[in-house]
Amino acid sequence: MNDLKFKRTLPAVFRLLKAADEPAQILYYQNIITCLFISPLLFLSAIANVVICYFLGNGILNEFLINSGILFLLGLGFELISRIKLSGHLFDQLISFGLSFCLTFFVVRYYHLIGPAVWTIAFIMIILSLTRLKITMLYYLAVATFLCGLYVTFLLPIDNFQFAPVYFVFQNIFFAFVFILATAIYRLNLNRYDKAIERLNAVISQNEKISALYKKLHFAQKKLISQNKELKTSNLEIKENEKRLHFLAYYDSLTELPNRKMILERLQLLVKLSQQKKSIFYIVFIDLDNFKKINDSMGHLYGDDYLKYTAKRLQELVHEDDLLGRLGGDEFALIIQRNIKEAAAFNYVESLRNQLCDKIKTNCSEFKVSASFGISIFPQDGTDPIELLKSADTSMYKAKELGRNNIQFFKKDMKEAILNKIEMESQLFKAYENEEFFLEYQPQFNTIDDSIRGFEALIRWNSPHYGCVAPMNFISLAEETGLIINIGEWVLLTACREFNELQQRFNRNLCLSVNVSAIQIRDKNFVGIIKNVLAKTNINPQQLELEITESLFIDNMDETIKMLNEIKSLDIRISLDDFGTGFSSLSYLRRLPIDTLKIDKSFIDDLSDKDVSIRIVGDIISLGHNLDADIVAEGIENSTQLEYLKTNNCDCIQGFLFAKPMGVKDVEKLLQNTPSN
Repeated sequence: MNDLKFKRTLPAVFRLLKAADEPAQILYYQNIITCLFISPLLFLSAIANVVICYFLGNGILNEFLINSGILFLLGLGFELISRIKLSGHLFDQLISFGLSFCLTFFVVRYYHLIGPAVWTIAFIMIILSLTRLKITMLYYLAVATFLCGLYVTFLLPIDNFQFAPVYFVFQNIFFAFVFILATAIYRLNLNRYDKAIERLNAVISQNEKISALYKKLHFAQKKLISQNKELKTSNLEIKENEKRLHFLAYYDSLTELPNRKMILERLQLLVKLSQQKKSIFYIVFIDLDNFKKINDSMGHLYGDDYLKYTAKRLQELVHEDDLLGRLGGDEFALIIQRNIKEAAAFNYVESLRNQLCDKIKTNCSEFKVSASFGISIFPQDGTDPIELLKSADTSMYKAKELGRNNIQFFKKDMKEAILNKIEMESQLFKAYENEEFFLEYQPQFNTIDDSIRGFEALIRWNSPHYGCVAPMNFISLAEETGLIINIGEWVLLTACREFNELQQRFNRNLCLSVNVSAIQIRDKNFVGIIKNVLAKTNINPQQLELEITESLFIDNMDETIKMLNEIKSLDIRISLDDFGTGFSSLSYLRRLPIDTLKIDKSFIDDLSDKDVSIRIVGDIISLGHNLDADIVAEGIENSTQLEYLKTNNCDCIQGFLFAKPMGVKDVEKLLQNTPSN
């Protein structure tokens, strides 16, 4: 330790000594303090030697100057030693040697003046050396004192302060005792100091460990704070996820209305409460009309837009105490939780229906919304949520059957009708799989010469369960289920094959009319099916006539005309069946690639001299001729009807007056007995 950069004053060095905790530091500052004490004393001694000895005493000047010079040099030496960089051991050795030399110098040069006071100085130095950290100075001073005692006792020729040898022996014994005692005290203090140092080191080590632990604790605290923040963030995310999961569990993601699960749970709760209070509530099943057609023709984006705006509109209309939800698809449910009478419930739902039937403008387009409503009542229509929903669903289907856009309350006979419909649907699929269908053919005649124009193929169902079923009793169900695609293909293939066999046998220029459902026409594969039938049966396409109805043009006129033109490109004739009962306008008729117009039987049934239908039928015939179309009247059952049609230039007729639908064998007999035209 040799740091020279500090304030060199006794108070400053004492503060540094007090603050020091390393042995090298303590010894260094002790040496500095020794120098700071000794150097000024030696300088003052040099001055005092000149003043006192020269001006007050009688002596030789040169001797005084030499003594003062030596004192001055000794003081300068201590000052220089304290200011140069030395190792701690060398610094301590030089200081100890310097003090011993000073003691010896005073004994040799001033003993004759101060006498035994020299030993007092020696004792002071020894006592001061005991306060030091190392014992080096004590050894030096002990040796110097012993040598000075020898010098004073045996070599100093001065009588005034002469000591007897015996006194010297006792003095040295005393010095030896003091030295031994000092050494023992030093060793004791050193041992205590070492133990204190050990304790200090232990404390320091513990402090370091505590500091390390504190740092770890501080780091852990920071980490804990960070983890706590992450935990809070995670908790917020969990809460948000819980809210999201609750929303997904109980709300519809598209319309944000309560979903089926929430509707069922609310119904379950209402059932319990209503049983206790013996009150009633209503469940309204709402199904949007023609949604499937909108979704299929316009796309799912448009369909979703349609559902969202409809849900929003319904939400605006329903009572605040009622619960509106979406069951799925285009089906909604409304729980009327208020205990109101049946008439009030009907008026309430009727107002919803009327206000819902408005035009709604969305991002995609503008459309008109309508819906069918079915209502069930607790407890008369069901005592649990599932039964109540089934009852409301059943009454909604009844509303659909009655023309849509109306309201029906559940009745017990509805359930039986639904069950019968389900049963027939099941039997219908079995009929297709078991080949229970067969064809009959009704002849068509030319009015001019009563010759056979051709035959209309009519499907029949020979059911083991129901017996012989007419088309009007199962065709609509086949259209609802989509089975009409397969049935229609079978009818077309069978009719063309049987007709071609008759054609090859009789070689008659006849026409085969086959009814085609609107569902078939909308099928993208329909033209491909026709081509496949033509290839399999080898029928002349000019002899094939497909009968369509005006309902086909309600939804998408342009697409329908495009499909009909593709069919016409195959040289197949197109007949418009049930003309006059649909929605076609004259502008549409001009665009349609129609070869034949078929007057609906309802107009023929009403023909009489007093009925305005006479004029209507005549106008239809005239209109058809202006469109370059052949006119066929169906359902002719009496001569009055026949005469009128002939008079008004109807081209062809068919009906029970001439022949009923017949099987292939009867067709063969008819052709055998009827001459060709």
